[in-house]
Amino acid sequence: MHARKTTTKGSPEQLGKAKQVIESQLIPAAGSLPGFKGAYWLADPETGAGLAFTFYDTKQSLEDSAQAATKLRGDTTQQIGADVVSVEEYEVVADTGQKVHKDASHVRVAQFEFGPAKIEDGISMLKQFVLPNAQKLPGFVGGFWLADRASGKGVGVTLFDSKENVVATREQANKIRTEGASRIGAPIAEFKEYEVLTRAETPAGATAR
Repeated sequence: MHARKTTTKGSPEQLGKAKQVIESQLIPAAGSLPGFKGAYWLADPETGAGLAFTFYDTKQSLEDSAQAATKLRGDTTQQIGADVVSVEEYEVVADTGQKVHKDASHVRVAQFEFGPAKIEDGISMLKQFVLPNAQKLPGFVGGFWLADRASGKGVGVTLFDSKENVVATREQANKIRTEGASRIGAPIAEFKEYEVLTRAETPAGATAR
């Protein structure tokens, strides 16, 4: 499984319109792309900053979708007055088995830079330490971790059922982050929190956890 991460900058006042445009236009179009396996669109309601994660079954499908995705992205951001900050492609290196969860309403996102020399150790640490400990957090409904093996960079996304549980688990999550970083001697950046603006379930349908 592979994923494309898109970072955008917009206005909090346009989030309602963004949700409408994504659901009425972008999701139907993205769903027709070969290999498409679902997506999340996340937003910070205070700043208007956004993240989108779109999943594909293979690296080839991800690459083949690039031109169509660029057009869809441009059309959508133009309608809602947002700017694209960056577009990155990753491999899904760890997850809870289901990418798109109906119950997820809030998200914690962490960037990491293990470096090429430590990326394999970092992936093992994510699978063996971070994932099982994240699953114990109150309100946790799922998660996925993405990595670029060549650069050693990646991102981890943990999904929660409410804002209250994201807030309540901050201290525990920081302990997991600190311990994980110390195990491989590489930093995991500070967390950022977002709301789930909307989502696209996989064509086969994703069941709630």
